[in-house]
Amino acid sequence: MIFIVLLIALVIRFISLNQSLWLDEGINVNVARALNFKSLFFDYSLSDFHPPLYHLILREWILLFGSSEISVRLPSVILGVATVFITYLIGKKLFENKTALIGATLLATSPLHIYYSQEARMYMLAAALVSLSVYFFISILKKDSLWVWFGFVISTTLMLYTDYLPYLLIPVYLFYLLIGRKKVASSTLKSFIPAFILILILIVPWLIILPKQLQVGLSAKTASPAWAQIVGSPNLQNLAVTFVKFTIGRISYDNNLIYALLFAPAALFVIFLFLLSLLRMSYLRFFLWFWFFGPILIGFILAYFIPVFSYFRFIFILGAYYLIWSMAINTINWKPLIRILLSFALIINLTSSAFYLSMPRFQRENWREATSYVEKTSDENSLILFESPYTFGPFDYYNRGKTQAVGALENFNPSQSEVRNKLDDLTRNKNRIFLFQYLSQITDPRGLVFEELTKLGFNNIKTDNFNGVGFLYEFKR
Repeated sequence: MIFIVLLIALVIRFISLNQSLWLDEGINVNVARALNFKSLFFDYSLSDFHPPLYHLILREWILLFGSSEISVRLPSVILGVATVFITYLIGKKLFENKTALIGATLLATSPLHIYYSQEARMYMLAAALVSLSVYFFISILKKDSLWVWFGFVISTTLMLYTDYLPYLLIPVYLFYLLIGRKKVASSTLKSFIPAFILILILIVPWLIILPKQLQVGLSAKTASPAWAQIVGSPNLQNLAVTFVKFTIGRISYDNNLIYALLFAPAALFVIFLFLLSLLRMSYLRFFLWFWFFGPILIGFILAYFIPVFSYFRFIFILGAYYLIWSMAINTINWKPLIRILLSFALIINLTSSAFYLSMPRFQRENWREATSYVEKTSDENSLILFESPYTFGPFDYYNRGKTQAVGALENFNPSQSEVRNKLDDLTRNKNRIFLFQYLSQITDPRGLVFEELTKLGFNNIKTDNFNGVGFLYEFKR
């Protein structure tokens, strides 16, 4: 049965895989195919605010299989399916085969897991390595051996080279061991000390670079407070959104009241499952609650100092989320109830996944179509502008130098005279301008570029709207 579940997971993750790359994917792919190993590790990582493992893997993958949308997303597809299998293995360690299968099935059809299994980013690599680390951690607590210790050290080390939010799993491990120290063999408990010391030694090369990266990240927060709000400020709305997105994925509705009412039945169902799961609780099984709630709580507090609290950064705890569901669903050994609960859970997952996979409005930014439009419409007297100091990664990925494009700003806080002078210089001998509004609420909140173009004699003759990219203004003079 698990192979059928894995096959279903694989097939679902191939649906709509050929979406346009969005901002972060475009940046990742561009740098991975342009930079060498050393530059990715020591230079690009400073401004990316992520450890380098995924970028290094992506670079080698592109060298072997190319950089098409499907190709660069295949590693995430494979890792997503692998995470489903590892979650099944964790379930078998904690429960019987039936509960493990239910957990794997729910993760295989999870709308949020499907979404990020189709993204050329590090999140699925982090989720797979976190799941592997948890599997070995639980294996050690049940019956330790040399090979499970080896697996724990290696998987945890690689996890720490992949993304920063999984670092929060380390204090979760330590706190869980502390409160349950009387239920763990003394020799096993003592062995964790050299294991964590070895992990620390293995990540020292990256810890040397981390302070510089942190300094760059905090400087960006200071330079652009609006950006800090977007990437993850700690507030109750972001906390609530985390649970909403975990349940129904990336789908949304413009009217917040209607959105809340539509989500209410699913919310009540999830609360019921979490309470029901307490009936099957044991020392080992309680770790699922630590794995799920621990990183969220620590991450929320940490976000007061570093803006990191965004739901998608916590993909690595989805395995715990659905294993808690499966534990509850299979709590009472009465088949009709099990079928009702499992059916409702699958209805939530499959309905939300169907909305995402079939409706472009819930999919990624459509840079492919936007770039194609300006390429076909522009000529030698045209110029493409962005309301930022530079062009954006996905545009560069699709444009590949075919049309002239530049950032209209000198920096993120330009004066009006600086904007006027730069635009006057850029638009000389140009009679048509294409202006991308993308992220202008952060980079140009006062709308200076639009205003100064108008003063230079350009008239806005057409406005197009591309999904996720936003407005594209066409000017002529």
